[in-house]
Amino acid sequence: MCRYKLSIDFSLMSRNRVECSVELNRIANRKNVEEENKSRPCAASLFINGEETRHRLKECWTWDQWSLPALNGSFACPDGADLTDITWETINPNEWKPLTCLLWLEFETFAVGEKNALKQLTDLYVQQNHCDVQFNFEDDQHIGGHSHILVARSPVFAAMFQHEMKETKTGQVSIQDIQPDIFKQMLHYIYSGRLSLPLTETSAKRLFEAADKYDIGDLKEECIAFLLTCINVNNVINFLMAWAHIHSVDQLTEETLKFTSLHGKEISKQSDWENLTKNYPEVCLEATRRIIDQMSLSSKSKCHCQSEPTVMDE
Repeated sequence: MCRYKLSIDFSLMSRNRVECSVELNRIANRKNVEEENKSRPCAASLFINGEETRHRLKECWTWDQWSLPALNGSFACPDGADLTDITWETINPNEWKPLTCLLWLEFETFAVGEKNALKQLTDLYVQQNHCDVQFNFEDDQHIGGHSHILVARSPVFAAMFQHEMKETKTGQVSIQDIQPDIFKQMLHYIYSGRLSLPLTETSAKRLFEAADKYDIGDLKEECIAFLLTCINVNNVINFLMAWAHIHSVDQLTEETLKFTSLHGKEISKQSDWENLTKNYPEVCLEATRRIIDQMSLSSKSKCHCQSEPTVMDE
């Protein structure tokens, strides 16, 4: 039996924005890890205060954690309170709205035969049985594969092994532009549909690049889903925004721009911002426009609050 811990934190980011961060932790029974992993959710969502909108939590790849950062937290503000009036000192905690959450967990169900078939297929790769293709790396490392499985999972491998190319005749493929550990992880995913190790920010980027080269769409999606959970003030510019622009990852580019617009004052002081201006002026221009738009919106909200007439008691 698994238990789940749901944590919700509120932060006053500015005079007109309250942010809410959600974290869900799965507390498994460590005495029977294999059985617990079989019942692990494939997705987690949250309905807040009776909303019809489902907030999908992003998997953090610690295998037992999902999160939802930077959610607009105005739903919890006291009735009749303007965001520009709110400070932690002036608002009585008891005046904040009660918070009700409906947690929605989704599970994938597999028949025993499906599980066995997937495990046996993965074992072909893990145990290196009956391989008819060998991938060779510069440092004399090598790993085997099965051409028919690779053809089914990758259009690039299909083009390589279904035509009269050198790789088809020799069964030898030279890999020079992908690190051995990244390529092996990609192969593991091709066979099993899951990674053998938790993702990190660096490995997610390298795996995306490998999956992009061999046109493995589902692996690309998993890498981007992970990187979306990694956005923070310290990595948003150089590590993520510039990389997303180079590799035309529109979803990640848009999310980094949104994040930058909300934290522009802090981010624009960094050396990474200067590098963005020099190396990617078109991206910097769009980020600057978003920051200005957000500042303008904040200013209008503040002016509107100040211009409201004060009702005096007679």
